[in-house]
Amino acid sequence: MSTQITLFENMPDDYKELLAQLEPENVANSGGMRRLSIRGGVFRKVVNGNEIAELEERSLKAVIVKTSPISRTYYEGQYVAGQNNPPKCWSADTTKGVPSEDVLVTDRQSASCFDCKQNIKGSGQGESRACRFQQRIAVLLADQDGVIRSNEIYLLILPATSVFGDDKKKMGLQSYAKLLNTQNAYLASIVTEIRFDTDSSTPKLLFKPERVVSKEELALVVNAQKDPDVQKLVTMSVKPKEDTGTKQLTNDTVSPLPPAVEESAGVEAEANEIVAEPTVKKSKKNTETPPEQVDLANLLDEFDD
Repeated sequence: MSTQITLFENMPDDYKELLAQLEPENVANSGGMRRLSIRGGVFRKVVNGNEIAELEERSLKAVIVKTSPISRTYYEGQYVAGQNNPPKCWSADTTKGVPSEDVLVTDRQSASCFDCKQNIKGSGQGESRACRFQQRIAVLLADQDGVIRSNEIYLLILPATSVFGDDKKKMGLQSYAKLLNTQNAYLASIVTEIRFDTDSSTPKLLFKPERVVSKEELALVVNAQKDPDVQKLVTMSVKPKEDTGTKQLTNDTVSPLPPAVEESAGVEAEANEIVAEPTVKKSKKNTETPPEQVDLANLLDEFDD
């Protein structure tokens, strides 16, 4: 029996034409760098390093426009709020299994992430690992009516607890994306509720589908995906400071603003704040049970029970 999703079958042709332009996931523009912080278990809007709003709501609705590969960062010493120290070693794409090429040879903790001493349980605080997973996503936020009307893109860096997790009622980003994939639906085609897990002692985000995007919203999403500045936003980039040999984390901002060097280092460090990491299961080739096929429309009703 076909598992092809029927969610978009009744949409008009011009909607389907826009839908065909969406990019598959790996799993802004004016006014400078925008991001969402989840420090302290609260959504905070930050523009160019300055917090401009603290949201009272424990959840928000958004469209996930782009995602980065899962990355890893190792910081020497403990996280200190407000300090803008760059990571000592990192991997911008964990599928490669090695430190990024820009990491100084003298700073690399191992030739392989898998064999790294910082990837051993207990190398961090308590039972945690010193080298931590994270993932960057770019989102379009819905307004108070739950509608996407603005083209302002926000960066959200997810800690490991928000990336992984197998509970279908409390899905991390990876499980959520895989579920949509079973329905042949892109993340960018769905309005997603992103909410804090109130049972978690540290900031942890959960994801669930709300509805399919409208034609007007879809046009905003397609334009955002084509914007090179959005790709820069989710790209982890480490560059040396001018006239020094010290590596510093940067995030290219929208021209004509200069790179927000100190701001970006703080962004990554904040995502590295000590939290209890989930257990990441190793995949077993040819032995995994195929994912259960779930009808997305029924899933929406299930989450509302």
